[in-house]
Amino acid sequence: MRRQIDKSVVINRVKRTPAVIFIRGILPFVILFLIMCITFLVGVWNVKEIEYDESKLSNISTVQLDSYLSEFVGKNIFTVNPDDVKSVLINNNKYIKDVYIKKVLPSKLSITINEFLPLYVGYSSDRCILFSDTGSLILELCTNCEEKCIVNDETKGKVYIKSTSVLESEDKLIYFNEISKVQKILSEFGYFIIEININNGIAEFTDEEGKIFVFDLSNGLDTQLARMYAIGGKINEDIMKFSRLDLRFKRPVMDIK
Repeated sequence: MRRQIDKSVVINRVKRTPAVIFIRGILPFVILFLIMCITFLVGVWNVKEIEYDESKLSNISTVQLDSYLSEFVGKNIFTVNPDDVKSVLINNNKYIKDVYIKKVLPSKLSITINEFLPLYVGYSSDRCILFSDTGSLILELCTNCEEKCIVNDETKGKVYIKSTSVLESEDKLIYFNEISKVQKILSEFGYFIIEININNGIAEFTDEEGKIFVFDLSNGLDTQLARMYAIGGKINEDIMKFSRLDLRFKRPVMDIK
């Protein structure tokens, strides 16, 4: 009996030593660290799946996105930089406006993409170019292809712009702000533009019914817009039928049908 008591006392004394107390204190963390090391080694935290919000995709396929992001599959999810993923996507596809990335542990990337809305197709300098609703260049569809540019599947339902001079500069639609202002005020009076012809800054806007509105985009546009605003209501009120309205002059010139 005495020998058992002495053994118990020794064990208790050992348990109270600083070294044992320290080891007991850090043991859970050591175990957790070892488990984490093992999971890293066997690839538990490697990216195995990339998920997309397909409801947001109109002009881009998940197959394309997978091909852009193949380099990130198999990488440790903690080392994947969302900014790098975003950069790869935007640099590879001009339809992509913005990207939101969420890491879903242990091994999935959840990606939501906002696309540019293609709205304008421009033809100038023998180039057919698709622009977004913000005036950003999306892509060049073809060259030396005016007829194809008009009937291309990707251009259907877009505003067609033809110009005698260059339409694009630094990946932006030239005269975009001016064109937007004109479209906005015309739409307020029920005129929805489908085609624009620009020659040395003079633009003819053609609506769905074939009516033509003429503006000088390079000089005094705000004054011309004010004229349109002043007479637009009267035109609709009097149900005036016309084929062409030129807003460049103090007294707008109207061709009556």
